[in-house]
Amino acid sequence: MNHIHGDDGLQRRVVLARLAALGLTISPAGALLAGCGNGGGMPSMGGGSSAMPDWMMGDGMMDSAMMADMPAIHDLLVAHDQIRRRVDDVDAGIRAQTTSDDPRIAQLIRTHVQAMHQRIVDGRPIRQMDPLFREIFKHHTAITMTVTDIAGGVDVTETSADPQVALLIRQHARRAVSEFVAAGMARAMQPTPLPDGYHG
Repeated sequence: MNHIHGDDGLQRRVVLARLAALGLTISPAGALLAGCGNGGGMPSMGGGSSAMPDWMMGDGMMDSAMMADMPAIHDLLVAHDQIRRRVDDVDAGIRAQTTSDDPRIAQLIRTHVQAMHQRIVDGRPIRQMDPLFREIFKHHTAITMTVTDIAGGVDVTETSADPQVALLIRQHARRAVSEFVAAGMARAMQPTPLPDGYHG
């Protein structure tokens, strides 16, 4: 990705400020998250001025690391078409490989996944107005993750001994992260449904 100058740089700063204000980023398994929308007096990214969806309205939850996480999240969403992802079911969870042929994007993937892994370990939630992410962080102590660097990115195994949490893990891997990779920022603006069979 080329360096950003002029109006593009201003647009990126607007996006990052909006992401931080909303507290919308990602969770386990290196989710590539984010969220944008027009509301709360924030400038619109496009020509329209649609209202921010209710689910995206933040509750002021942020931590000191949030702004540090934002640039990588933004760049990964913008470069989503340069990212490959494979997800396989394993006992009680998933194994996912997320890679890129671009060395800079590959390093962003590694940095982002390690940061999100630490959030799970510490129980420091993000994207809490998304129903799936809220449930994942509610049960973070029941999640086991291993992250291994591989050529072009990372290999992540994420499991839980609790079958209900395993449902959340699989939903997150396929309906959140893989969809973020497929559609980028447009998908990151949308909430993620809870999985079928999940009882809370």
